[in-house]
Amino acid sequence: MQTLFFGSIGTLAETSQLQLEAFNVAFAQAGLDWHWTEDAYQQMLATAGGVQRIADFAKSKGVSVDVEALHRSKSKIYQDLLQTRDLEPRAGVLEAMNMVKNHGGELGLVTSTSLANVTALLDAVGIAHHAFDLIVHRGLVEQPKPAPDAYLFALEALKATPSNVVAVEDNPDGALAAIQSGVRCLATPGEFHAHNVFPDGVELQSRLDLAPYLASADQAAA
Repeated sequence: MQTLFFGSIGTLAETSQLQLEAFNVAFAQAGLDWHWTEDAYQQMLATAGGVQRIADFAKSKGVSVDVEALHRSKSKIYQDLLQTRDLEPRAGVLEAMNMVKNHGGELGLVTSTSLANVTALLDAVGIAHHAFDLIVHRGLVEQPKPAPDAYLFALEALKATPSNVVAVEDNPDGALAAIQSGVRCLATPGEFHAHNVFPDGVELQSRLDLAPYLASADQAAA
């Protein structure tokens, strides 16, 4: 492999609880009597993107809301919460980033979230923006995951060959997007994705370990 794509901010740090807290605070501030439990939220995570989750939930309740405005409120609350918590990168993340760079490879962050969320998360965990050769966010592509648009954008931007790329995802929709773009995918399921079913061909890891991928690349180059 020559390129590593992290497929979401959730692959870098575990913030599922913060995301859920931000949704519920946003609902309360908007005067809605909605409260998502952990179990309910885990089910909703089968659908990628907070905007769509809000839209689907509002429809199920027969309520008309300004979905975009509500999601903007949630995102701002999430970004503020990140500043109040002591977060660390997930196990294996920094080691994987260093391994790729030491092998002369490239790093990409290929997300469906906003650039503001990306910035807030990176600042919270102390990862420099310039550590990534490319950051793809929601504002750069039309279709969110599971559509492969974000990955196709990244491949084109870095002139990367799919067979030389490994993507790390934490949710099934993201993994499907990676596979549909032609790249290999491994998954480190997040706290609320532990029981989700991932697409065939996705390697599940509890701790990110790139050593086998880099070893095979070294053997191929020898």
